[in-house]
Amino acid sequence: MDYSEILKNILNLGSAMIASGAETHRVEDSLYRLCAAYKFTDSNIWVVLSNIQATITSPDGTMITQVRHVRKIGADFDMLDRLNSVSRKTCADTPDEKVFAERIREATSDNRLKRWVRYPAAVLAGAGFGIFFNCDYMDAITAAAVALIITLFGRFLGKRESNPLIYNFVISFAAEIFILFAVRMGLGHHTGYITVGVVMLLISALGTTNGIKDLVHLDTISGVINITSSFTGAVGIALGIAVPILLLPSWSTVDPIGLNTSALITMITATIGCTGFALFFNVLKPAHILTCAAGAALTWGAYLLSCLFIEGTFVPVITGSAVCALFSLVMARVNKAPATIFQTICIFPLIPGSALYYTAYGVVTGSAELTRSMGFELVSCCFAIVLGFMTIEALNRLIKKA
Repeated sequence: MDYSEILKNILNLGSAMIASGAETHRVEDSLYRLCAAYKFTDSNIWVVLSNIQATITSPDGTMITQVRHVRKIGADFDMLDRLNSVSRKTCADTPDEKVFAERIREATSDNRLKRWVRYPAAVLAGAGFGIFFNCDYMDAITAAAVALIITLFGRFLGKRESNPLIYNFVISFAAEIFILFAVRMGLGHHTGYITVGVVMLLISALGTTNGIKDLVHLDTISGVINITSSFTGAVGIALGIAVPILLLPSWSTVDPIGLNTSALITMITATIGCTGFALFFNVLKPAHILTCAAGAALTWGAYLLSCLFIEGTFVPVITGSAVCALFSLVMARVNKAPATIFQTICIFPLIPGSALYYTAYGVVTGSAELTRSMGFELVSCCFAIVLGFMTIEALNRLIKKA
């Protein structure tokens, strides 16, 4: 057996996992398990978002060092699920380097279904969360159209620009211009509600989710990079929304802040919207899609139930995010899939897209009170999500050690 090729395959697998959205501590754990399965006598592996380094001692006593640079990171949960299965299977039967390489090639091969499913998925997510954020039927149609445009334009721009600040700025700028024009032409009624609904397609819950997990597992560099990337992307969204409003202030409508007044409608649309997001991020197994939909309903239900007993949104958001994290860990065991898949999708109803929009709107319009109140809401909601995730992750670690 060629141990240099085996290590090459192990690092190729790890690089593909990071590129498809895996958290670094999960990748590192998988690589150590593979090294142990192939009976390397000594293994030293270091993983961050853009780089993997490994030095191993093979069973015949040869020391081998290899490095991989991960150039592009996204969210392809179907590929991540397949790579996770490859890791499990390879640990169990330790095939030779050729079979191992073929498994990785098959797991990373292009799936034609992904080429078209993102478009109806974007429509489903945009319209679903549009109604969730109080859109009427004309607004929901406009939101669906804008979501489709975001997906088409995003696919074109994504091949040319990987910086989340620039990418999100350009996409959200184009989307906001279209929304303002559509409302001006009478195709919609509320620019704010439509924007908040479709902007959810650009907000990255993946970076925050993975960043928190990495910090809890003391992968400080990766955690900071992940969270910083999410923050940078959010700044790009805010700027992309703010500039068109600044250029065309008379075209923007001032809408009352809030969700749809019916708890039942928010429950249904949150489930529909997250189902769309599951498909948008290439969750293709029916069981996983149903799990994401159920998790979204459970997360939002926990939030609504907490609101009945506790004033404000801070504690209910903690409750909802903790339920989301716990549900994801349990269902990851049941489905034998990474918890990141479920946690990233199910948390979307709690993502403060509305607060992000109105903070940007307050800055542009010079409303200090709106900026202050919505900015505080944005920060506190993000902090509450982090706190809910960290609580469950810390308890999970304690249980594992026990």
